[in-house]
Amino acid sequence: MKQLIFIGLMLLGTLTYGQSNRPVTVNLTVGGTCDMCKERIERTVDVKGVKYFEYTLATHNLEITYVPSKITEEQLHKSLNAVGHDTNKSKASDEQYDKIHGCCKYRVHVHGEGEHDSEKKEHNHDENDDHDHEH
Repeated sequence: MKQLIFIGLMLLGTLTYGQSNRPVTVNLTVGGTCDMCKERIERTVDVKGVKYFEYTLATHNLEITYVPSKITEEQLHKSLNAVGHDTNKSKASDEQYDKIHGCCKYRVHVHGEGEHDSEKKEHNHDENDDHDHEH
């Protein structure tokens, strides 16, 4: 009987180990605005345990295939936060975000439509205005 229990435990351990070594593919949403962001994001996830990654700037999608026994999804999110990027599951601290280059500031809101309409100020032009811009 003891042998049967031992064999059962060994089999269970082998199955669990085999599942954690099987690569998993996930899609993360990662804030970014430019090629510098893309390079930083991809460099950050180019670590042991990650088999494949591709960041698409236009959609903010990071497709990543990793081996859970070597790195966890939570570690990937935390690593991205550490270099200043928010993900769909966690947010970089303000201190981490403030360290990224000015062109990489993806949290900046563009005013003009939507929730900030009430903040628009009326600006009238007369025939002597010498500046050219749209409102």
